[in-house]
Parts: sequence; structure tokens; C-alpha cells
Amino acid sequence: MKTPETSRLFKRVTDPKTGVPHYVLTERACEYQQGFYFVNNSMTRDGRYLWFYATAAPVYHDMYRNLGYVDFLTDEIVICYDALFHAATPYIDPDTGTAYFTNDKTLYKREPGKDKKAEKLCYVNIPGYVTCLATHLTRLSDKESFFLDIRRADFGGIQGVVNVKDGSFTEWRRDEQPINHGQINPVNDSLALCAYDSAGSLKDGKNLRVPYDEAGVYKRLCTVTSSGNKTDYAPRNNYATHEWWSADGKKIYYVNDLGIQRLDLTTGEHICIHECKPWHAHTTSDEKYYVYDEKVLDRYGGRWFRGCPAAVKFYNRETDREITVVTEMPENKNSPERQNYYHIDPHPRFSENEKYVIFSTTELGGCDLAVASVEELVSLTK
Repeated sequence: MKTPETSRLFKRVTDPKTGVPHYVLTERACEYQQGFYFVNNSMTRDGRYLWFYATAAPVYHDMYRNLGYVDFLTDEIVICYDALFHAATPYIDPDTGTAYFTNDKTLYKREPGKDKKAEKLCYVNIPGYVTCLATHLTRLSDKESFFLDIRRADFGGIQGVVNVKDGSFTEWRRDEQPINHGQINPVNDSLALCAYDSAGSLKDGKNLRVPYDEAGVYKRLCTVTSSGNKTDYAPRNNYATHEWWSADGKKIYYVNDLGIQRLDLTTGEHICIHECKPWHAHTTSDEKYYVYDEKVLDRYGGRWFRGCPAAVKFYNRETDREITVVTEMPENKNSPERQNYYHIDPHPRFSENEKYVIFSTTELGGCDLAVASVEELVSLTK
């Protein structure tokens, strides 16, 4: 079986300033071939299947995309035009490679295989106009249920669990303020990490911002339980974004302008793991290695825009050494006045087997799937 290092579909690219290598999927079947949003894994444990977002051409409509995958056994790309999903929903079964995703109020699955087709699993019977069934799917331990952070047009959202066998939905709680980025705890099916997020209200057209409590604390971070309880967490420096669970389910990670932050729910310890300027970040299960991206906005006076220049960096906490994988991804034709509708941020993440860092890159003039070898990155930071 091939690997990103040996596949004919990938090209070895070295950063011109640091010389750090990575591998870019240059066999192009779609205009956009992106890595997943950093919350969800996209590669099977055995390394055979690597899924990615596939868009034949920009449609500029609410983040709809198709799925594609690389089969390293046959060394080919398969684009699944029958798998049309919303937001950043796909969940990949790490053992079988089956993709699960949402569209409208329905959950689907798509098994790998050129002879396979997307299958409808269940319809989630939520009254009213649902604008998003799930920001990104995370699966419970029974392997039949998924956590949903549903957004309805007439009020903020509903959190709960759907069983794909019969479509039954168990509501946990609902809020007037949109709560999204829901992620079930890796070891506790009764606890989920969520986030208050800014969003436009379809009810009255107002822009809903992340709220502050009576004491002025920024209320981004929260957990919800199956019994309907919600707990808010005060972030360091009163700001938090782009959160995720540690593999042991005991800690919440997030990023802010101080660096990569970690809150231990068991001990209460709240520390900065690495001082940097991260945009998104991720860690290995042993919490030794970290990867993050950052905006590179010097030429734009610090002004951010979708499709802006970005860097990807790797941090070895064992040795306290950092290297830059990509110094500056170009903005290509994007600008503050002409933003890219699709979230082509790098969104780096470790693969399920933790052999690779998977991210999106614009180095070769488009938006491409990229992979870096963790073994190589660790070796360079010894």
C-alpha cells in the first residue's frame, strides 16, 4: 500500500525558507481539494483512506461541498458527487472508512468504493426551518448515535443526540443564542463541548455576537450534559476560539491571542501550553506534539479576510522546539475586497493514527490537500 510519501498522486514540497518537507495532493479532480475542518479526523487508522472536501467549482451557497478520498491501496482519487454535505459535518469511521454527513434534516453515509452510493440513514424530525443540523458530527461510543447542535431559524439552537438506526432524537437542551461546534466527549456520552458563536439571525436579521455575562466574561466556552445542564468557562485573557477535547476527555483545549490554552476539568488547572499566535490548533493523544496555523497579515496591516495568507507550525513540547512547515501560503486571488467563500484556512490536524498532520494549502496556486509526516517533524525538533 502506498503512503503520501510514496504515492504518485502527491508531490513532495519543501518550504523555501525553512526547508521543512510536506506532501501535496497534485492529482486534481476538483477545483477545491481541502483538508477537513480540524475537529474531525479524515484518515483511517490503517492509512488506506484519506477523505477530503471536494468542490468542482464555487457555488457560493451556504458551504455545500462534495466528498472525495484517496485510496492508497489502489493509489487513486475517487470523487463522490453523490455525497453532498452541509457545513463541516463529515465524520469518518476510523476503522471502515465510511463517511457520515448531513444535508438538510437528513443523515447519510457513504462507504468507500467506486461502486458505492450515498445511503440515507435517517430523517431528524425537528419542526421548523433547520439551517444547520450539525456543525461537525461526532459519534458516541455505541457507534449508532451522533451529537447534533441543531440551529433553527426561529430561535438559536437545540443540542442532543440522534440514533441513526431509527432516527430517534433525544433533546438535551435549547438556547436562544446560537450554540455550535458541538463535540461529544471522547469517553463520556453524557457530556459535550459546545461554543457560543456569532451568527446572523434569520428571525430578525440582527447579528448575534458571542455574549458576555454580567461580570463581563466572554462566554464562548461551554459544556452541556444529557440532563440539560450547561456550564460556562471563563477563558484566559477573556477570549477563546476554536476549541477541542483532549483524547482522554478530561481537558478542553482552545486558542487565543496568548497561545494554545488548556483547561483541565478534573483539577481546574488552566495554563498556556505554548505561547504563539494560533488560529486553529490540535494535539496528539499523548499531548506531546502540537500543530497550529496562524494568519500572516503584515501586508494587510493586520486586516483579516477569508483566504488570507497563512502559516503552519509544529511544536514539540518534549523538547520545547518549534518549526515552521509552511512559512506563508499565498492569498492567490483573494483579498479583503474579494474574500473566498469557502473556509480554505489550513485547519491542521493530526491523523487518527498520528502519523501525519493533514491540512489545506494554497502554495501551488489553488486550494489543495496537504500532509506532513509526524516522524519527520519530530526528527527536526529533537
